[in-house]
Amino acid sequence: MMTKHIGAKAALVTLAVVMVAIAGCLGNNTPGPAPALSIKAIDGSQKALAGTNLTFILKVKSSQKVQDVVTLTVSAQPALWSTALSCATLELPPGGSKGVMLKVSIPAGDSPAERTVKVKASSTLRSVSATGTVKATVKKSFGEPLDLVKAKSDIKVDYTGYLSSHEVFDTSVKAVGSDQAIPKSASFKTPSGGTYQPLAFTVGSNQMIKGFDDAVVGMGLGQSKTIRVPPAEGYGKFETLRVNLTETFPMKKTMPRLNFTITYGEDPAPNKVVTEPYWGWKVQVVDIGEETVSLMTLPEIDSTIFPYGWETKVIDINGSADGGIGRITVRHYPGTGGNVTVRGMKTDILSLTPAYADLSYNLATGNDLATQDLFFIIRVVSIA
Repeated sequence: MMTKHIGAKAALVTLAVVMVAIAGCLGNNTPGPAPALSIKAIDGSQKALAGTNLTFILKVKSSQKVQDVVTLTVSAQPALWSTALSCATLELPPGGSKGVMLKVSIPAGDSPAERTVKVKASSTLRSVSATGTVKATVKKSFGEPLDLVKAKSDIKVDYTGYLSSHEVFDTSVKAVGSDQAIPKSASFKTPSGGTYQPLAFTVGSNQMIKGFDDAVVGMGLGQSKTIRVPPAEGYGKFETLRVNLTETFPMKKTMPRLNFTITYGEDPAPNKVVTEPYWGWKVQVVDIGEETVSLMTLPEIDSTIFPYGWETKVIDINGSADGGIGRITVRHYPGTGGNVTVRGMKTDILSLTPAYADLSYNLATGNDLATQDLFFIIRVVSIA
């Protein structure tokens, strides 16, 4: 009986040793605790030419059970390269995550090689930190000229469009579009059916905005770059206007009654005095017909008005000129006063001479994307 008992005990010990040995071979499959802080790039590897700008989107995540404030710094970068983060600090909710953009400028003439940039995230509440790494492979070329994108090429690209606020307004990349941690603009829309896929188009066929269309020409398969598209090459709708720096206007004018109501916001009445909304001077009703209203403009000599944002002076009033119609003469002084505008729309001075100023203004003021610079991260997926 004793022998049987000892034999059974020895067998159990042997089995335990075997199980420990097996466990040692297989390793511990139980996942360890999540790091208190992590930072990882969504697309951590890009290929580019020297003289190119790149943008990487990184995601900072906290597994802590309290809100944290994290500082971000570029801890390592190649010599002569310039880098910039979209923000220096992030407030992370308990167990939450947020996105940050890293902009990288590769200097012209940089030699071909794979280079890395490291971004460090440090908690201000606990002694924890994490480092994320992105790779930029600088290439001498992306093939022979015939292999590159040109007019009439049918291509596919992955892209992410973002604003100067670093909010994403459009993307073909699911990891960017579907992740709530990546800030989105008010105009961002999820693709129909929720399917993210590379954008396909024919270069130079007016399918794309001009700035995007022009930027892909000369790119090669697998090449990435970040571009800036100003409103004039994006969704803006611009018109030009030449303003003579000395202008004359009739003192008397006639307009339809409906136009009077629309322009001045009230119905005409005999001798009523209203303010001209664009020029800012007084206008008096002198006659009312069945369908028209006759007006007399009443500016003050030497007065200063701001129809274009700059200073404009009334330099002459001649009530008997032009057969009794009367003439008002004004002189414009571009470069004085506030911002240049045309009927409230932000305006640029294209050229200025002693005789005139050429202006350009954007009519598409109701579209947020049409009135500001747009940035695009582009990677060529296929060329046909």
